[in-house]
Amino acid sequence: LVFISDLFKLQEENYKKLNINPELDEYKIRARQNLELHVKVSDLASKTNCFAYTTDVKNDFDKDVILLKFVQCLKQVLTIGINNGYNTLEEVSINHNEYCLSDQFLNLYIDINDLIISRSEDHFETLLEDLLSIGNTLGLSEEEIVKKFDELSN
Repeated sequence: LVFISDLFKLQEENYKKLNINPELDEYKIRARQNLELHVKVSDLASKTNCFAYTTDVKNDFDKDVILLKFVQCLKQVLTIGINNGYNTLEEVSINHNEYCLSDQFLNLYIDINDLIISRSEDHFETLLEDLLSIGNTLGLSEEEIVKKFDELSN
């Protein structure tokens, strides 16, 4: 994807505007950002109903809500990347994913935990690739993602 470096720049500007609690040390900020990502991913998964396994649950969803929740996750992933110094990533490749959406979300949680346990650019890149793959599975286009990202940045 061509747009990832531009999104990093936008998110860096957004992050600079935040009023971070000065009483929190670096560890606590990182821990809370990781928890925030878990919460946002859970919110996105919840809106898709991909976890449903009974016949009385509908799997249709509001694409606008999904797009919003997805971009909120993406912004959080980029913030974590910025704080870990992984914002030099130029592009990310997305391969077609054969897994069902619920498996993709479970893999994303594993990616988040891998990054928490062992901060590395490889773990971050895998997390970003897997999140973008979920966006692809959800039918979100690069143009829609960038437009919503811009809207949320202003």
